[in-house]
Amino acid sequence: MSDSGSRLAEVYGADRPGLPRGRSSLPAEVVRAAQRGRLLRAMISSVAELGYTGTTVAGVVGRARVSRKAFYDHFEDLEDCLLAAVDEAERAVVGELTARREAAGPPGRTARDLLRSGLAAYLALCAKEPEYTRCLMLELPAAGPRALRRRQRSYASIAELLKAWHARSSRDHPEWPEPSEYDYAGAVGAVAEIVFVKCAENDTASLPRLVDEVTAIVLRVLAVPPDRPV
Repeated sequence: MSDSGSRLAEVYGADRPGLPRGRSSLPAEVVRAAQRGRLLRAMISSVAELGYTGTTVAGVVGRARVSRKAFYDHFEDLEDCLLAAVDEAERAVVGELTARREAAGPPGRTARDLLRSGLAAYLALCAKEPEYTRCLMLELPAAGPRALRRRQRSYASIAELLKAWHARSSRDHPEWPEPSEYDYAGAVGAVAEIVFVKCAENDTASLPRLVDEVTAIVLRVLAVPPDRPV
């Protein structure tokens, strides 16, 4: 699929109907994969609507239209299910952003254009998947220390993409200073805070319109100097 919102829907199995009741002619691995996808989407949906503390196994399996046994066949508990959902989503997001970073693009595309394109893709994803965004930004900390560490790992993955962009771009811009690890963490944190505010305001739909402001913030945090006059 071409857009990251569709990638996440594919990961979670959002558009699949419920599995047929009774004996199924589908292969067991197909049934398990479908159950897992539905449970992941149901977990994200429940946490986004009710909060992590208001989410129950009974509520998740009801949304997913699978049995309680199926839940425990896949996950140890609610925290395990939530972290699995975040893991699956992160792989889809990072895969999409990596593909955009490596795309050749039109002739004359600058380093700033590439950065803007990646940030635009990320903000568009947040707008298309408000439930996932709300879970990551607002609700994941409520799941405890393990979940907080998982969110930091997600941030570190985005920081690695920024570092790769900077390393690639600085070959053509030797005048650029080398950012520290804290600079990359600060850039990711700045973007995350903007997304957090929009989540708290229930206004993730407006995030794509902020791409120029967000790009400018990241460039400032990384101390990228203005373009030289041609």
